[in-house]
Amino acid sequence: MSSFRPPPLAARSPPVIHEGGISGDDAIRATNDDAAISRLAAVNQGYLSDPYAKHFVRRPQRRPPVINRALDTLIQQFLRSGDGSPKTKQIISLGAGSDTRWFLLKAQDLHPARYYEIDFPEITGRKAQIIKKNKEMTELLGEHLLTSGGTEIHSDNYHLVPGDLRNFSTEILPRIASLGFDKSLPTLFLSECVLIYISPHDSANLVQCAADSIESGVFVTYEQILPDDPFGVTMLQNLKMRGIELLGIRAHPSLQRQRDRYLTAGWDEAGAVDMNMFWEQILDGDERTRVSALELFDEVEEWRLLSGHYCVSWGIKIRKGADNGLKNVGLHDI
Repeated sequence: MSSFRPPPLAARSPPVIHEGGISGDDAIRATNDDAAISRLAAVNQGYLSDPYAKHFVRRPQRRPPVINRALDTLIQQFLRSGDGSPKTKQIISLGAGSDTRWFLLKAQDLHPARYYEIDFPEITGRKAQIIKKNKEMTELLGEHLLTSGGTEIHSDNYHLVPGDLRNFSTEILPRIASLGFDKSLPTLFLSECVLIYISPHDSANLVQCAADSIESGVFVTYEQILPDDPFGVTMLQNLKMRGIELLGIRAHPSLQRQRDRYLTAGWDEAGAVDMNMFWEQILDGDERTRVSALELFDEVEEWRLLSGHYCVSWGIKIRKGADNGLKNVGLHDI
């Protein structure tokens, strides 16, 4: 039995669908619950530190943790770029679901000037109610407003906003502009297994609109790739049986196509790694040792297959005539 163990990530993953299935937007919404369960399992097993994750799961379950330290690495690089201060930057989390990243950053005084979370109103409403009932989280928020029938929260630097990502340019951008979005600030757009659930046309429009809406910034995406090898075919068949369709996987099926999605949409630089590359070549050796010691793991080959079908990609837009350190954001030369 091997002691090899991957680093965990709980991103939005396909939900468990009961007999009869669900489809469309309901299926996308359901992925949030599965992601929250996976993240809490990773916390309970010692892979992640997140005291807020437990508040978003009604019935904790043990789940194999999904891999992701890569996103945290990119976010920390972004927040430390340029003048080194997170307070001169902003983050837009697309399809944020039950993600607790802002609260973790705020607790460490590492939060950006503005942090926007976007998701369906059913999800933001549930999240808002959970936050309001938690003293520690409301204290981190400070003075804030609960609006729009309980589906929005607004504080000085945190905004929970309902919206449909398919209407990013017409609905979401005007809304966050009314909430202080500043195109002159370095901006990070974060998509964790989100864009792959909408059509290639809508996701391409979003990525290009994001580039057009800022002077400088980074777009980070975590999602599945390689749909046509034996493992990928089986993966898609299993998801289809559960009512889930990855609408965007064939538009960006490889690491190169993931890079191309940014370069063709107006981003200046781009990169991509799969989770095997991140674990073996990029993650700090001490962290690999720590994670490997948490529990025995005897499904190495299956995990490697799975990890090879998930990637993190990023695009960078650099302000013309100015170097604000964003060129150093990436997983290629750590």
